[in-house]
Amino acid sequence: MLVGSIALGDCIVMPVGVTRETVTGILKGEDAARIECILAVTVPGIEEEKQAIMESLHVIADMLGARFHSHTVTPGDARSAARVYEILAREDYDRLIIVGVTGSRYLLPVLFMIGLKIWRDKSGKVEVLLLHGIEGEGYDLAPLAGFAAPAFRISSIQYRILDIVYGSGRELSGKDLIEEYGFTRSVYYVLADLERKGLLKVRRGRIIRTFPGEVFYHMYRSRGEPRD
Repeated sequence: MLVGSIALGDCIVMPVGVTRETVTGILKGEDAARIECILAVTVPGIEEEKQAIMESLHVIADMLGARFHSHTVTPGDARSAARVYEILAREDYDRLIIVGVTGSRYLLPVLFMIGLKIWRDKSGKVEVLLLHGIEGEGYDLAPLAGFAAPAFRISSIQYRILDIVYGSGRELSGKDLIEEYGFTRSVYYVLADLERKGLLKVRRGRIIRTFPGEVFYHMYRSRGEPRD
């Protein structure tokens, strides 16, 4: 049983594993209504079983009158992860529901990050919800965005640093940013803030890329530089 209904205007992001009953069951029965889109996301492996589930979801989407997308995220590939964001950014919907009870647990942190970015992009006008619960006992919908969204507010100078760090392909230091890119010594405070947000690390003066930082950078890059 689902506490809170999936309804008109929703977009569902569903990680796909190999448990067909859970994946398809969430979108069937008395809780099913016309939704705007379904995005099925998976990781490589066990292709035959997953393909059958993807096909079932596509059939359900057609029955509900919803648009259907599918995408594979390769672990460690930031661009394939950011592609999920690009698909969702093109869609029009009132609520984004991330399903947290199906598929690879590897996908959940990535999807949470993308959900928060969508919430930020649309100025909170789109609700971002997490569908959570225990298989066979029921599910609930809870807000995902709001409490963590401030961590994803970055300034234009922070974006510029991310653009240099992730776009140049070079190993850099704070000293390099000052001497080669014209930053002042206050750049170290900016780097410390980016590190608190998990978007990079600084170790012995060297700037180290993080996977969340790379995903975040590619999402911003696809939508344009932020404004202060």
